Amino acid sequence: MTDIKKLIGQRIQVERKAKGLTQAKLAELAGGLKQPRVNNWEQGIRTPGPEEIKQLAKVLEVSPAFLMCLTDRKQPHPLDKNYVGALIPLLSPEQLDNPQHWIQSIKAGEYDGEITLIPITIELAKMIGDNAFGLKIEDESMEPELRPDDVLIVNPDATPKPGNIVVVKSDDNPEVIIRRYKQLSISKSTQQFELLATNKNWSAIQSHELLGCKILGTVINLSRQIA
Repeated sequence: MTDIKKLIGQRIQVERKAKGLTQAKLAELAGGLKQPRVNNWEQGIRTPGPEEIKQLAKVLEVSPAFLMCLTDRKQPHPLDKNYVGALIPLLSPEQLDNPQHWIQSIKAGEYDGEITLIPITIELAKMIGDNAFGLKIEDESMEPELRPDDVLIVNPDATPKPGNIVVVKSDDNPEVIIRRYKQLSISKSTQQFELLATNKNWSAIQSHELLGCKILGTVINLSRQIA
């Protein structure tokens, strides 16, 4: 998957040069920022925040959504003039052992590994909490509804309801389980549920079959590459 930070950086650099601006001049015009910050953005090391994106877009005379790679239209469309969006981290299955730790580490700039950020709309951003993350599907258990390489937008703060697609991990299985949630009990203290696959070749799983079974979040959207 393409690193969205690098794409955002490329767009900032191309539009800056088209205006004949140096990094220092762009930083000055965009609210008195520091030149190294602009350089970090253009190199894909860091990503501008929503307010910084707005300032850059104003100076470069393009839409914030264009700089965020949420649209290929440089100029704002009447229907999306307030459309800025947000970025959430794409986590690996290994990072789901403690997703909140990795998310906070990425946001604080303390994570030194490669980071892929997923752009989402501002409308979708309003539906999720601070610990939302992206997750790429690696198996065929939910075909044809969900496919391998689909990227799911997962909200850990949403309480799953019957019929929702959820992300689950257990202590005795290193793999991430993505299934449709079926509630089996109404007790909050001893909650029992079943995880249903849409692929008929994959069996259903009941929560009591998994050691330390934990629902990590509810899927609220997906991103799919069109071949």
